[in-house]
Amino acid sequence: MKSTILLLLLILGLIYVSKSTSIVNPTSINVIDDVKFEPAKPIHSHYKTMYILDTDDFGLINSTLINIYNAYRDPRLINRLEIILVAFGKGYNVYLNSNPEFQPMLTSLQDSGCVFVLCNNTINAYHLNLNNLFPGVNPVPSGNGEIILRLGDGWSSIHP
Repeated sequence: MKSTILLLLLILGLIYVSKSTSIVNPTSINVIDDVKFEPAKPIHSHYKTMYILDTDDFGLINSTLINIYNAYRDPRLINRLEIILVAFGKGYNVYLNSNPEFQPMLTSLQDSGCVFVLCNNTINAYHLNLNNLFPGVNPVPSGNGEIILRLGDGWSSIHP
């Protein structure tokens, strides 16, 4: 009986969601209450941002990598974007060769120009060997220091 009720609620929920969602063209102008929305337009020739990872949560790591991938493919940002991925704490897991599920995306991002950074304090705290990490990971004295200095230099940051 419980499973029948749960199944019915699930079906009703899916029907409600399917009726209340629609696909929207992100480049179109939407008018709501006489307020027009237009997507942001690039006004600079170069944008610098860092994505920050301090977790070993698979879903969060994966979505961060996908977000970086999507940023490189945003038509407004093509050839205007400099990205670094700063990992510290348990975020080092993204770079481990023993986590092969991230390797193809890391390779693609590296080919796009993404630079990979890892906190040296994390390397020491977790006794990491650079030979066990994705090729091209760049140690920095501290992840937080890297973030502070780059923010001071005008970089934006995204921390999912």
